[in-house]
Amino acid sequence: MNKRFSTLLAAVLVAGSSFSAMADAVEVDTLKYYQITAGDSKALIIGQGKDGAKDSLALITKPTTDDALKDYNASLWRIVVDKTTDLTTGARYAVVKLVNKNGQQLILSNASAANKSFYYSKPAYVSTSGTGAWAPKDVTLEGDDEVITVANGGMSLVTTSYSNGKSTGLYLAYKDDAVKILKVEQDGPTSDLKFPDKAGATGELKLVPALAADKLELADTDLNEDATTDAFSLKFTPDTLASAIGNPFTDNKLVAMDLTAMYSTTVYDATAYETALDAAKEATAEDQKVVKEAWAAFKAETDAAIKWGAANEFNGTLASQAGNASDITAMLTELGQSKATASGALEQLTADGAAGTAFDAAVAAFNALTKSNAKLNLAAGQDTAAFHKAVAAADKAWKGLTDSTANAYKAIELVVAKHLSNPNATTKVTPDFTGTLSGASDANREAMFKADGDVYVQYNTTTAGLLAALATAAEASMVSKVSADIMASGQDAAGYYALAIKDSLIDGKQAYLCVDTNYIARNEQYFGFKADTLMMINPEDAEDGVVADFGQCINLFAFQLVVNPQNVENDEILINTFMPTPTEEGNWYSEGVVPQAANVVLRTLAKDAHREVSVADATDPDDPALAKLLKNTVITFSTLEGPRPDFKKGEVYFIKSLKKDDARKPYRIISSTSNGDEVGATAVYNNVPSNQWLVSKAEEGVYTFINRDNGTESEELNDVKVIVSDAEKNIYVTAGKDTLEITAVPETEDEYLGYKHINDADKDHLTFKLAATNFVNPEAKYYLTMGADSSVVATADADKALELKAKNGGWLYNLADENLSAASYGFEMYLGNDTLYFTEADDHDLLLTKVATKDSVKLRAVNDNANQYELLWNVVENGNLESPKIAIDQNGKAAVVAEDEITNWAFNLESAVTESYLNVTDAPKNVTISLMGDEASKVTAVKPFAVIKRTGLELKAAATDNDFVLGLDTAYVNRPNNYRYAYYITKPVDTAKVGSFDTKAYMVSYTDSITHNSDTVKYNQDNLTRIGFVHANRVEFGKNDSLAIAKVGAKSTDTLNIAVKKGITNATWAFAIDEDNEGYYRIEVAPAASKTDRTYVSYLNGILVLGNKEQAQLFAINDTDLTPTDNEVIATSEVAVIAGEGQVTIVGAQGKKVIITNLLGQTVANTVLTSDNVTIAAPAGVVVVAIEGEEAVKAIVK
Repeated sequence: MNKRFSTLLAAVLVAGSSFSAMADAVEVDTLKYYQITAGDSKALIIGQGKDGAKDSLALITKPTTDDALKDYNASLWRIVVDKTTDLTTGARYAVVKLVNKNGQQLILSNASAANKSFYYSKPAYVSTSGTGAWAPKDVTLEGDDEVITVANGGMSLVTTSYSNGKSTGLYLAYKDDAVKILKVEQDGPTSDLKFPDKAGATGELKLVPALAADKLELADTDLNEDATTDAFSLKFTPDTLASAIGNPFTDNKLVAMDLTAMYSTTVYDATAYETALDAAKEATAEDQKVVKEAWAAFKAETDAAIKWGAANEFNGTLASQAGNASDITAMLTELGQSKATASGALEQLTADGAAGTAFDAAVAAFNALTKSNAKLNLAAGQDTAAFHKAVAAADKAWKGLTDSTANAYKAIELVVAKHLSNPNATTKVTPDFTGTLSGASDANREAMFKADGDVYVQYNTTTAGLLAALATAAEASMVSKVSADIMASGQDAAGYYALAIKDSLIDGKQAYLCVDTNYIARNEQYFGFKADTLMMINPEDAEDGVVADFGQCINLFAFQLVVNPQNVENDEILINTFMPTPTEEGNWYSEGVVPQAANVVLRTLAKDAHREVSVADATDPDDPALAKLLKNTVITFSTLEGPRPDFKKGEVYFIKSLKKDDARKPYRIISSTSNGDEVGATAVYNNVPSNQWLVSKAEEGVYTFINRDNGTESEELNDVKVIVSDAEKNIYVTAGKDTLEITAVPETEDEYLGYKHINDADKDHLTFKLAATNFVNPEAKYYLTMGADSSVVATADADKALELKAKNGGWLYNLADENLSAASYGFEMYLGNDTLYFTEADDHDLLLTKVATKDSVKLRAVNDNANQYELLWNVVENGNLESPKIAIDQNGKAAVVAEDEITNWAFNLESAVTESYLNVTDAPKNVTISLMGDEASKVTAVKPFAVIKRTGLELKAAATDNDFVLGLDTAYVNRPNNYRYAYYITKPVDTAKVGSFDTKAYMVSYTDSITHNSDTVKYNQDNLTRIGFVHANRVEFGKNDSLAIAKVGAKSTDTLNIAVKKGITNATWAFAIDEDNEGYYRIEVAPAASKTDRTYVSYLNGILVLGNKEQAQLFAINDTDLTPTDNEVIATSEVAVIAGEGQVTIVGAQGKKVIITNLLGQTVANTVLTSDNVTIAAPAGVVVVAIEGEEAVKAIVK
């Protein structure tokens, strides 16, 4: 840091243009919060600079109390002032510090690369070191009380310094919303400094404090951004005590629900209808009763009379002559007629009505029954036929009338009941008679009660009038108070919301918190709380809102949380709601609930031995009693509590947001098109580090996750407390109210995960074709080749593809996860006889040039498909996600595009091996190895050595072509990243046993045997190491082959682990291809002293020896169908030790003492040999044979 700019108290001149124009002076209370404003509409905050850095200063549109709480709080600052005295002048002045509500002090970094030009200056940002206190001259101490006052126009935060006659000032400057530090230098004292007019800035940023509000109404999104996953809980200090119901605000997780609309219940007045219904029913019931009784009497008396007339002769009318004539007279008088002027039962009916007419006709038919001194003939169709027909017609008409009356009542009652059952009638609607609730047309049935209706016209005037009055009353609206949305603008609960109890259902419906209509203290009329449900207006669409059911008051479900941003320690909460208004007698319920404004309070009962959460009347906010209750009710947000996750530093996870708004792209990643910023994605991949997040901090339940690729901090998991919500489902909740699914990324041992890595061996031995596919048509494959004007174009012809070879022109850098790294490569390309290189044209087309360039390419995986990469162009260090890319345009030309451009192309390097060594794909097999130019001179074994002999001339007379046959078996061939194919060269020990794991004679370099030279056997020739054959057999350990060798001076190291040594041993041979002589090879082996140096087979006078590359002999490797022979016994000296099945044969040691032991040192045999060829029994396994005068050797017994 430049110490000249670290002066704590800097002299300040207010000069030049400024953002803040004229404003009144502001008296500052250091215990209050302020918005530090610039102009009328801007506020200064930390964390939203144009460079995206979280510590940059920025100007944003000034948040108001209508904005989110977190946005408003982000704009709040406390002005800390130290009052001090100038020791030179004795003047009192103020030293100003700014601390935001997050506790972050404004300390301007002096490393912000201030510049004299606004354009070239970097954004102003805060740091842990730099300038954090100023003594602006526009902040003064006024009067004896030293009131802190900021002059109109605001205060300047300027740091000045003076050195060697030159003054320097660092000014806060702005342009649009960007805030930068502008450097001003000039000769002379600091008092002459002024803000420059021509530096590219709009002006100097001068800051005006504006007192923050003391009331902010929280929206539902302040409490939970996503109502489907988020929740909050509250803390009361003190809390309830000895409570019968507990505290539902602290006992539950709550979710603020914006239900779109909360409707009050419709109030109905059906008095007029009910009165009319009762009167009509009473009238028709009485009429029907009277008629029914009189008609029954009529039928009984007429039946008796007819029976008498059938038994007795009479002269005249039956009514006057029958034995019950007097009763008939009385009955007919009681029945009467259906005329308005008549009397009797039938006067309830009209003469014009169907029933009245029918009754009159039946009476007339009875009166018409007469005889002249004769009996009634009751036979069908005779005397009584007309009468019986009239009675039947009357019965039918009467039933029709009573049924129609009942059906009309049914229709009216059902329609009106439905009308009265709708709690959400928002207008004074009338009952709807257009349906068929009664089983037929409700309107037709109701119309029977109206004037001229089928029922109306049959009853007398009084009853008919009552029926018409009922029909009229049934058609009138009974809505006395419509259902209204209490959340609508201007209504009582505008800005309120319901509080759902998370994970709580009542009869399968969501439970909501509401003010209870029961008292928790009846004498005091204190209301408590309960859980209840609300009715969805439209179960198919929640956006239509809810309505309170009958018997509920919707206001009692409405809440609003209000905070005071001025509270320094915590955002203390006031909860607004409603309560019933009791009558003087407390009979509020029977007369309906009239809601009134209320606040949630804690009430103390029974001399502080009992505390209950309740509500208090808030209709008068200045009521001292209310103020006292609120003062004793401290409500805050509860801190996040719960089991902590076991995330460990260095572990890697996928992060998935469970917010409803993120459902389409829930996964958190950084993509190659997001310019290094966090974005959402539909899927994540195990092989793409930018999809994954590394735990960089894990301290006492507080965690920070960074992107595994570029190290960007997670937006949700950045130095934040986390608790476990559902361990089985990997769901966690942060202190920032984010609900996340955090799952471990499967472990991998790939240290180059997500990026194509070409190792040194691949660079030497592989060439590539650069293939391209488009995600729109992934079945079509293209290759990059050279087009016109040296452009790079796509072609479907693989034969025209550029041939690429990776060079070391790039760099290898660690990712943010230091266990991973990614390399870029310079590529050399071949087309015909030309060697070409990539380069970028001025118009960003990708070109080919014959001039070597330093341009490099990095291949970044885009998914888990091993063959799909994007090509990153000239990546700067580890800026993999902010790098330009190579794409193919609509014309098939390759071009370099911006880092945030979507390309829709994936690339892959299709490899081909440039062989340096012979790859014998059909081994094991039999071969002969002959000299180039002399096919008859071949490699074979003579005693312990490998030699060159001519076929049929130089072996014993019994020799055949089979004696020159060698076995060729794989030693180290099909191994990862291996291009030096190593083989065993063998001769059989037992020609019947030539399997891979049988004991054979293996050709070896005698480099480590030279120290065992004797007078008869020398392992070097003219200072060159000889080559020979030794007994050995392969031992398999899992996937690794080893070779156990019986050799001179055998030790424990005689077992060679071929896999560990990657095939580079003195018993494994590789055939280096000679580029100038097709079909001929240098036979290569590693000397024992070095596993990386190469030596080659040569020969002197028929003896095979090892030399350097220039001394190497070229050989032909020829397949043969001949079977190899063992030639002669392979010996380690003059004495031969031959291991067999369950025995060891010793040749040439007559008279010598022999001791055979196993590897545990136990003696198997101890004897003096009496013959030149002695066979001794021995156990299977490795034994050590010690012969007098000879070096001990190992042998492997079958």
